[in-house]
Amino acid sequence: MMRRISFYSLLILLLAGALYFRSNSASVYSFVGDYFYKTNNVPKALEFYEKSFSAGNNNPEKREVYVNSLITSPLSVKTQEKLVKIAEENSDDSAAGKARFFLYDLKREIHKKYPLNYIKQAPYNQKIVRWSRFPITYTFKQTQNIPIEFINEINNAFAQWEKHGTVLFSEVKDNNADIIIEFQKPEIQDVKYGEKYVIAYTIPDINMNKLENMTIKFYTQTPDGLPFTPSQIYNTALHEIFHALGFMGHSFDKNNIMYLANNNKTSDIRLEPTEADISTLALLYKIKPDITNEGELTGEYIPYLVLGDDEEVNYSKAGEAQNYIKQAPHLPGGYIDLAESLVAQKKYPAAIRNLEKALERADTEDTKYIVYYNLAVSYFYINHKDMALDYAQKAMEIKNTEELHFLIAEIYYKSGDREKAAEEYKYLISIFPQNINYTTNLANIYIKKYDYLSARKVLKNFIKNNPNQRNNKQLSPYGILLF
Repeated sequence: MMRRISFYSLLILLLAGALYFRSNSASVYSFVGDYFYKTNNVPKALEFYEKSFSAGNNNPEKREVYVNSLITSPLSVKTQEKLVKIAEENSDDSAAGKARFFLYDLKREIHKKYPLNYIKQAPYNQKIVRWSRFPITYTFKQTQNIPIEFINEINNAFAQWEKHGTVLFSEVKDNNADIIIEFQKPEIQDVKYGEKYVIAYTIPDINMNKLENMTIKFYTQTPDGLPFTPSQIYNTALHEIFHALGFMGHSFDKNNIMYLANNNKTSDIRLEPTEADISTLALLYKIKPDITNEGELTGEYIPYLVLGDDEEVNYSKAGEAQNYIKQAPHLPGGYIDLAESLVAQKKYPAAIRNLEKALERADTEDTKYIVYYNLAVSYFYINHKDMALDYAQKAMEIKNTEELHFLIAEIYYKSGDREKAAEEYKYLISIFPQNINYTTNLANIYIKKYDYLSARKVLKNFIKNNPNQRNNKQLSPYGILLF
């Protein structure tokens, strides 16, 4: 009898303790954080302060201690991201002010280190793209009957970029290379606009924030059938390789390799990278990428410190797109870039108008895919589901990609066709079983149909295939379905 009483007493104490902790967790975590801070264990102090803030602690003194701890700890990208989160909060306390001042000072230091650069033109659809490992591999395709000058001068251009110490390349005989170089004969309507013509262009293959490859396509002669000089090939290769390294915009300075006209340059003067070109490339490979080929997303600086906030990035990209259109109104690239900027501002009708102009000028299947995909996204956001699906299917006729299947699944779901949405998610799970979002989206479809057994099966299969994800917070809402 006494043992039973003791057991119930212990249970009551445990429940009371749990209730007390739940009600006072912010204070408890803060107290533990103070302890670690006083004992100079800053990483542990930060961990418990963050738990305290997540539990609702807004004590200004604790927030200031937290910011001081961040500032004095190693400035990893995670630390930088935490400081930005504090700085961008709608708060005027000393902690937010100190974070803002520190980040402003850090921005100044970065741009002092790289005084000549045009990095703000780097983003692709407001995201930083670059390779995450070296050497970056490249390969030549379709080289039969290609003049040897092309191979030699393109190799010389790769070697030129290597000289400046930021990147390393390796030529391979492999279709899975990072950078693929192809050759094609021009058609007059594709490349001739007055006295200007395109020598080459670069197409990124990006699928769901993964950089699959970059393809540089060279024309083998002018629209009039004349050969390119070695210098023209070399200059163009310098420009396009920079794109293939992840710099997706252009410079406004005529002296720089990435000046817009330098990818259709008819001059035979051999170019050299400027200090601004070299600094921009070096800085690009210091930034934590949003899109890369493999590994953890890491770097020395977060994009915010180098490019500014989303509004600054968007403003810069819109300005570059308008300059692109002014200089090359016959090319689709400027209209696509401007449309992406307008989508970021949620100005979808204006984005659609620019994408329609881009479609009129699109002269390759790759470009048409980009336009169709963006048209599908834009129509989806303004609830024109039929138009969105039509453009998504047109894009699918050109290229079967993960991002397209995901978009089509979302279109079906928002249109109320849960059966077709479920089929798309089943396909995505079969190809990408490690993606938790596809699993939870499919489970949610089953739950809305009260088909709990199917939802449970989907969730259990995910855990079976990904045992390390068992404790993922995204699974916590499913409770009993996981057992």
